[in-house]
Amino acid sequence: MAFLGPSDLKIFLNDQIITPFDINRIEQAAYELSLGKEIYRTDAKDGKIELLDSKNRTVEINPGQFTLLLTKETITIPSDKLAFISIKAKHKLKGLVNVSGFHVDPGFKGQLLFSVYNAGPSTITLETSKPYFLIWFAELKTAAIGNDVYNSTSNNHQNQQGIPTDYIDALKRGELASPNSILKKIGLLENGLQNSIKDVERKKVRNEYLLTLLIGLLISVAIKLYWDSKAEEYGYQKRKSEESALQEITEKIDLINTNAVSLSKTVDSLRKVIALESHEATK
Repeated sequence: MAFLGPSDLKIFLNDQIITPFDINRIEQAAYELSLGKEIYRTDAKDGKIELLDSKNRTVEINPGQFTLLLTKETITIPSDKLAFISIKAKHKLKGLVNVSGFHVDPGFKGQLLFSVYNAGPSTITLETSKPYFLIWFAELKTAAIGNDVYNSTSNNHQNQQGIPTDYIDALKRGELASPNSILKKIGLLENGLQNSIKDVERKKVRNEYLLTLLIGLLISVAIKLYWDSKAEEYGYQKRKSEESALQEITEKIDLINTNAVSLSKTVDSLRKVIALESHEATK
């Protein structure tokens, strides 16, 4: 099997092999294929096929996302040829990877469907009708015949003119386990963890403040009770002292009263004696 060179391609290729055909698209030993008008992105908002036109010419493939791209050209592979396909190097270097396959069988006819994945860190923008794909042609030693030709009803891509819905349904199922989506999940978990830590720290500060306030309140109550008890004891001792002083005063008054009565009796006795003596003297 030998690959067709530039001069071979200029002779071999025509509107029957590639439609529409432009001889200026022959690059070294390959032909440049362009992006068609029908695409599907796994992160599309409505989850539907998108159509590119003069107003909406570009498609943005976000990091970690799959996209189905249909070529503008219809390819017809003769039974004695085998084709190989790829993405142009400058787009590969951005991280765009072809995951749909790398060859086209003898007998195939239709638009080519590329399933690509953005493994890069940035969004990749493609524009309709611009060349992004390459196709090479190889000569088979013997032509394919019968069931070896890609033209039976079991060949799903034969006469392909749009993106098959079964591929879209397959990409819709489940969640893409892409590095980008995992990174986003890690970011969300990290943010959640940080928020939880902040909540715990806020609660800790609040609890420490409440604990400090409670301790201060308890100390204040303890001091008040202490001083109240001291005041009560002081009042008790003062009252006891006053009662003792009053008792002492009362006793002294009673003593004075007693002495006064005794003195009064003595005076009365003296008066009687003096009166008696005076009476005796006058006789």
